[in-house]
Amino acid sequence: MAETIDLSTAVALAPSIAKFRRLVTGHDDQGQAVFIEDKVCPNAHAIMGLPNFAVTELWKTTEAPVDLRNDDVDPAAGATSLAPPSRGTVFRIVEFPPDADWVGDATAAPAMHRTSSLDYAYVIDGEIVALLDRGEALLRAGDVLIQRGTNHAWVNRSDKACKVLFVLIDAMLPDLIGLKPA
Repeated sequence: MAETIDLSTAVALAPSIAKFRRLVTGHDDQGQAVFIEDKVCPNAHAIMGLPNFAVTELWKTTEAPVDLRNDDVDPAAGATSLAPPSRGTVFRIVEFPPDADWVGDATAAPAMHRTSSLDYAYVIDGEIVALLDRGEALLRAGDVLIQRGTNHAWVNRSDKACKVLFVLIDAMLPDLIGLKPA
């Protein structure tokens, strides 16, 4: 069995982890469009128990259509979950360190997983390998992957970090024998 993806072990972020400015719009009392937030996104967390492996949760939704009547809440605050909420979405950036920084043994099984989601992945910087049960593809800055609820893993065989922007949308998966979502 592949290793578990650890989103809960709390360690301090490495200074090298990118900080992302997040601007959020809303409406004032007169119904005019305004910026209700303009600051560094506070929802950055180390994952896998490693300070240089991080996820920044930029935004989440919990329903569709989205209720835009509340300007007072940061829906991405709190614990990080691999999959989006039921009927919801997640907008995040993951910074993957080189595998050599944390995997150690190049023959170790990657963290294969499957979520009940349609994922849009955009490589911002660096390069990363998308592994599937059968096949792999090298993605570089500017490449896009549409990940349709398949079993997959991410491998960074390079010597520098890779930043990937993800939008995960809750989805209904096809029935596949022996496979369960994360």
